[in-house]
Amino acid sequence: MTDAAARPSSILVDVELPDPAPLDPELIRVLSSLRVVLLGWFAVPEQTSPAQARDQFGDDAQAALDTIAQRFEAVGADVTTRLVFTGDELDTISRISVEENCDAVLVPAPADRVALRRVLVPFRGLHNARRIAPFVADLVQDHTTDVTLLHILEEGETEASSLSDVLEPAAAMMREQGLDADLLTLDARATDDPTDAIVERSAEYDLVVLGETEPSIRTILFGTVPEQIVQRAQVPVLVVRKGGEMEEGGNN
Repeated sequence: MTDAAARPSSILVDVELPDPAPLDPELIRVLSSLRVVLLGWFAVPEQTSPAQARDQFGDDAQAALDTIAQRFEAVGADVTTRLVFTGDELDTISRISVEENCDAVLVPAPADRVALRRVLVPFRGLHNARRIAPFVADLVQDHTTDVTLLHILEEGETEASSLSDVLEPAAAMMREQGLDADLLTLDARATDDPTDAIVERSAEYDLVVLGETEPSIRTILFGTVPEQIVQRAQVPVLVVRKGGEMEEGGNN
């Protein structure tokens, strides 16, 4: 895993206010090894400015957010809270994830308990492996969680080239971060429908970690693959950001 003296990887967890959906206690425990940025976003009614909404609802919204933060703190998580009154959820998530330098964003699944025993990490290539490797190492700290690296073959690729060019280098990065080699499984698959293959494989796991493949978390957060994993496989997804310049948009 990463150096204990280094800053831990961070995850953005967004909750809709004033009536947040409950977060499963096991999911809270799973995320407790990370720095948690808890984003409370309050949807501003039409013809109401964010400032007016904050003046009217700010104290109650902050109290609700603090109550959720205390649940993370109770299991040892380092928590930062951000309260935003906004008319655009996705822009807000995108902006705060950059402002807080979050490594990943949670896309939760409905109500299923998360026992962190098997994690699936699909790769299209090595584009984001250097960010995914330390993130997974920080997430998986008990040396008992199996991590499967999955690469869907693209045109012209073979299982041999997938192993040599993508999966083995990715596994090497994971091992460099302290992951036990015995817990890593490498899986190269050919398919006519990469999304279906990833979704179907995801059903066998407790959690999926995806790399952001677009310039904006807005595009990938509710894009085809994460959305279908959550809806069809009922598995929460952590989307690891590529990083980069802050996008414009959102209201404070």
